[in-house]
Amino acid sequence: MFKRIAAISFATISIVGAAPASAAEVLTNGDFQLGLTGWTAYTTVNGTIAELPSMPGAPAPQDASVVSFDVTGGGASDALFLNAGRIEGFGAPGAGGGVFQTFTTTGGLATFYADIAALYTRTSGASDLGLLSVILDGVVMDSHAFGGVGSGPATLRDALGFTADLAAGQHTIALQATRNFAPARGVFSQYFDNASLDVAAVPEPSTWAMMLLGFGLAGGVVRRRRRLTASFAA
Repeated sequence: MFKRIAAISFATISIVGAAPASAAEVLTNGDFQLGLTGWTAYTTVNGTIAELPSMPGAPAPQDASVVSFDVTGGGASDALFLNAGRIEGFGAPGAGGGVFQTFTTTGGLATFYADIAALYTRTSGASDLGLLSVILDGVVMDSHAFGGVGSGPATLRDALGFTADLAAGQHTIALQATRNFAPARGVFSQYFDNASLDVAAVPEPSTWAMMLLGFGLAGGVVRRRRRLTASFAA
């Protein structure tokens, strides 16, 4: 009898243990060690992300770049560099841009993380170092406004993150920086590094059914073992 109970217990453990959720990284080159490979630069209306132009009408490509910078505070590494701001005028909403990439997933629970930083190089104060955001399928999932500083030079650091259920198929993620003012060459800059988006597959309904069955069997085995133990003791 105990051999049969042990066999059922082993089968139950096997069923329950056969359904782990596996996580897969879906972003390409999230640490920017391959430059901008996998990413495409873009700008918002009236926005710039390039070190040039920083003044109205200056002819230069609106492109992001990768530089070596200490985004985390633990040492310099390749990171996305943006010089976000408005090409002309000032005020809300901010303008700028960033980079995006489209990925394909089988669906599941998505977990995103990225280190971010903003740099100000002058000795005087500044009111706005930039708003950094992560955008999924056109929806802002998380953002951080670095605000101002009383004096410089200054490097401010933080992180972005979110979790969301993703349907199977194609999705687009964007890393974006905006400011309410012109970017001023060599004065303001924003950085992203260590961007990661893991998607953990959700077990199929049939797998959930097997897991529930397994838990039911386990409970029955425990109850039966207790009754047998009690009868033998009597």
